[in-house]
Amino acid sequence: MWVTLTVVAVTSYLIYFFTKRPNEFWKKYGVPQFQTSFKDNLSILFGIKSHMDVDDVTYKLLQSKDEKYCGFVDMAGPTVLVRDLDILKKVLIKDFDYFVDRRQFFSSKKEPLFQKMIGSLLGEEWKGVRSSVSPTFTTGKIRRMMENFNRVGNNWISHLKSESKNGSFKINANEEITHLTVDVIAASVFGMNANTIQDPKSIFSQMCHRLSDFNFVRTVKIIFSMNFPWLTDLIGMEVMDGVSLRFFEKIMSQGVKSRMSGEEKRNDFIQLIVEARKGELKGVGSDELSTFEKEAQLADETTRKKNYLEDDTIAHAQLIAFFFAGFTTTSSIITFATYALAAHQEVQEKLRVELETKLFKNGDEKDIDYDELNKLPYLDMFLSEVHRKFPPLGRLERKCVKEYHDPESGLRVPKDGLVVAPLLSLHNDPQYFEHPDKFYPEHFNPENKAKRNPYSYMPFGMGPRNCMGMRFALVQTKSAIARLVYNFHLETTPNTPLPMRAKTMGFAIQPPDNLELKLTPRRKSN
Repeated sequence: MWVTLTVVAVTSYLIYFFTKRPNEFWKKYGVPQFQTSFKDNLSILFGIKSHMDVDDVTYKLLQSKDEKYCGFVDMAGPTVLVRDLDILKKVLIKDFDYFVDRRQFFSSKKEPLFQKMIGSLLGEEWKGVRSSVSPTFTTGKIRRMMENFNRVGNNWISHLKSESKNGSFKINANEEITHLTVDVIAASVFGMNANTIQDPKSIFSQMCHRLSDFNFVRTVKIIFSMNFPWLTDLIGMEVMDGVSLRFFEKIMSQGVKSRMSGEEKRNDFIQLIVEARKGELKGVGSDELSTFEKEAQLADETTRKKNYLEDDTIAHAQLIAFFFAGFTTTSSIITFATYALAAHQEVQEKLRVELETKLFKNGDEKDIDYDELNKLPYLDMFLSEVHRKFPPLGRLERKCVKEYHDPESGLRVPKDGLVVAPLLSLHNDPQYFEHPDKFYPEHFNPENKAKRNPYSYMPFGMGPRNCMGMRFALVQTKSAIARLVYNFHLETTPNTPLPMRAKTMGFAIQPPDNLELKLTPRRKSN
């Protein structure tokens, strides 16, 4: 019944919104206005089209008219899509105080944990939590977690070799890679051995699957929730799976309680959150900040006094955020990487040569060194191209928290208006990338990177609202790909979709379901 009521309510709301809302909303702000299609918005709401589909049409229209930005009114309200990279830099970094927030995604009544994740928090609460947890992802902290990447990675390769008793074999890449990332993130967040590689039907594995299963119904719920949060609260709709969420919350609660009492101490994110909660989390001597990380620092980051992590819900929410993003987003990227290697044999061979001559030159694959792993230029180029073609999210959004005016460009944005960076369109613009339709790692060689505006490529976002877990995700991905390419030859099968394609819904870009690849062992098991 609630489904019927929801459909009726949303349809009525859309009809009212798009027939009564002024068609010239942006005229008073001096912003060129493009009309939005009722059909397109309805298609987005019910998962028929993605936001990126509509963004790309708008982006190309802006190019044809040589406009830097345009306004429109959609389900989220007044929105500006920006094509100009200098304006995007101002929104994301220079004038960040005007664009601190993102739109809300989850119900405050039914899913407070998800609403309190760092990606969902707003205003001062977000700033306080971000300042507290940002030291958890520094170089020194991630370097110490290499033991998890090595131990789980070795188990994964041994498991795959056990499947190859008769030579080549086929895998469901989505499933095999998810088992790897779940085990890595379980060890890194909870300090536990989930053992999903050996036992994919374990209760832990089942709960992970329930939590991360973005089927059609859940995707529609998410799109609905982020466009109509008030209605989501009104009808009490639960977007994510409550059973699995309570399962992981119990694990977190027990872990935090044990660490707070001093009963045990482990090298995982629970320990880091507990230290942050106690005000004891500090950087270490080996921590180094990249330009990406320096631009993410808040101007008053060191002066904040309130510790929001003392609230159990907020502390647990950050662990859920680390855990959830750590095995879902990273799993998608590693899957896309294996897909690209199988579909582009010349790229795979070039990467293999680099790995054999620089990382595994002594034939030892058991313990990959953090610093050596991060000194492989072609691996960096390859993964950058994976992120260009298949970023986890296809658009970035920032919510205007106070009326904004940029005198240089003339852009005006009202309070509560959204600014959109059409990420996927930027990543596929021939103005910035010589061969946008190809999978071409040379887009990221030193020469091409040096002459390209860095804001044309933002798979992890930019500025203070960027992805804090970037370094962790890249090391996790590099470690997995290095082991896989060193030990196996990857190929497509007749069931592998070619040319490469992705599944897009809402903002998300995911690999095709049940992606089949063929692996052939390159060396005998030890």
